[in-house]
Amino acid sequence: MKKKYQILGFIILLFCSVIYDFRQPETVETQEEALSYVILEGAFLKQGKYEYEGEKTVQDVVDEVGVTSTANLAALSLDTKLKDESTIYLPVQSNQSISLNHASKEELMTLDRIGEKTAQKIIDYRNEQSFTCLEDIMNIQGIGQKTYERLRESLCL
Repeated sequence: MKKKYQILGFIILLFCSVIYDFRQPETVETQEEALSYVILEGAFLKQGKYEYEGEKTVQDVVDEVGVTSTANLAALSLDTKLKDESTIYLPVQSNQSISLNHASKEELMTLDRIGEKTAQKIIDYRNEQSFTCLEDIMNIQGIGQKTYERLRESLCL
């Protein structure tokens, strides 16, 4: 009789453990929406990381953050949509700003370390597609990050 109760107890214990193992644990899903961001440099009133949700344009950033009185807004394409993790540079106004979309070859050659061949490459690029932001100049062979940073104060769209 004692053996009968032991076997019955063992079967009940085995049954309970099987049921317990197959029970699904409750999962609580929390979806936190990741914010996008851009880095603001230059004549913005707030510089550094700017976080936003959804889609925004450069004009939205200018309206929300504000710019200094000497900001050269002609250097930006205000209707351009923001690209996550990009940098937006807004130079100060200068009488010597050279337009990437309108300057002649001779005007482009007045830029620091820009010769005839590079000036022609800039013109060829803009004939295929216009510059939408100052950073587009880095799409031209021979112009990298360092050259862009050296020239960006002298450029506008």
